Amino acid sequence: MQQAQQGDSAAYQELLGALVPVIRRYLARRLFNKNNIEEITQEILLALHTARHTYLPQLPFDRWLYSIARYKMIDALRKMYRHDNNAETNIEIETFSAISTNDSDDGFTKDLHQALMQLTSKQKDIVTLAKLEGYTAAEVAKKLGMTETAVKVSIHRSLETMRIWLIKNGYE
Repeated sequence: MQQAQQGDSAAYQELLGALVPVIRRYLARRLFNKNNIEEITQEILLALHTARHTYLPQLPFDRWLYSIARYKMIDALRKMYRHDNNAETNIEIETFSAISTNDSDDGFTKDLHQALMQLTSKQKDIVTLAKLEGYTAAEVAKKLGMTETAVKVSIHRSLETMRIWLIKNGYE
């Protein structure tokens, strides 16, 4: 990924080729319904392409990859669920899965929680609803009696506050 970030297109193509089977295995271990693996794999690859500038070389690549994969998988399943009136019988999500390589005992999850604690109560509610529970900005606005624009601005400012706190605490 570091070479790809520096403009090496051959390295980028090699990386994407190597990631496809990794992503497929990741999804196969987490989904009972195997029909959507290819579609979700493509969504993840697109997200990786779009977010490749956010990878920080000093942090583990697999954490970055699996966090994007997890959120894109959840987004895709939510989208399918919302558009399918009979979703309960068509989409089956494991409530337990293989050991996640995204979590480790080095305190990263704890530090993210601490970064969240730097926010005001309202900011925490907005970030939790939008980024952790997956509600849209419009849904959060309706729940909290705010405008959609105010929610989006609050999310942006909250994430920036968290990012700054993480940087100050060694996650550059």
